[in-house]
Amino acid sequence: MTRERAGSVLRWLWLAIVVLIVVFPVYVTVVTALLPRADVAAGQLLPRPDRLILDNLRFALDSSSLTRQYLVSVAVTVLQATAQLITAALAAYALVFPRWRGRGIAFALVLATLAIPGESLVIPNYDLVSALGLRDTLLGIVIPYLAAGYAVFLLRQAFLAQPREVWEAARLDGCGDLRALLHVVLPMARPQLMTAAMWCALSAWNGYFWPLLITDSPSRRTVQVGLAQLVLDQATSPAVIYAGTLLVLLPTLLLVLFGQRFLVRGLASRVTA
Repeated sequence: MTRERAGSVLRWLWLAIVVLIVVFPVYVTVVTALLPRADVAAGQLLPRPDRLILDNLRFALDSSSLTRQYLVSVAVTVLQATAQLITAALAAYALVFPRWRGRGIAFALVLATLAIPGESLVIPNYDLVSALGLRDTLLGIVIPYLAAGYAVFLLRQAFLAQPREVWEAARLDGCGDLRALLHVVLPMARPQLMTAAMWCALSAWNGYFWPLLITDSPSRRTVQVGLAQLVLDQATSPAVIYAGTLLVLLPTLLLVLFGQRFLVRGLASRVTA
């Protein structure tokens, strides 16, 4: 065996080990969520297909406010991700194409927000939302996260890679700034826009501490908070806990699987730009 072939075999072996490490927890979650509780208690992890059931999923949804919290999480994800994409696109456009004094300082301030720990903003955000009378509401969860520095950074880098002559030609043809952004700049940055959308959606869906802090009613909390409560309520039923975990995990898995093509293209284009 040549040295190159041996190196290729070792790389594939290492890749297989890494994939196994990543996939195994997901496999355990799926199998445990779909197995009868007696099989889970017996520690069976290689079930026959005819043994899989959906009873645990139904029980997890019925045992708490998880169904309502699921809808709240979907609403939070849509509102928060949409707001972050809009503000990021507008900010990135302003930081790249129009020439104005202080543009570099403004971008430095955007980058500085990435270095601020989120925990340090909890008290000011809590005071602001409470003063607005939005505690225990959907808007109270979303308002502090209408903009995201990382999304601004990602779209700015994408806009910088575009030929400035295309934007100038659009402006000469009579396009205003908003029209140039919507019809010229964003279509050329579609992979990076999808990457930013996935990042914003995943961040919103996985939020836990702030929704827990700003809400009081179980029906107005997100599914991540509901899952933590489900763990406490069903401590003696691992199958139900895994079923709830699968319900929470499923949207993120589907988002990554269906958006993988855009994610790879967006990241690869930034590497080669």
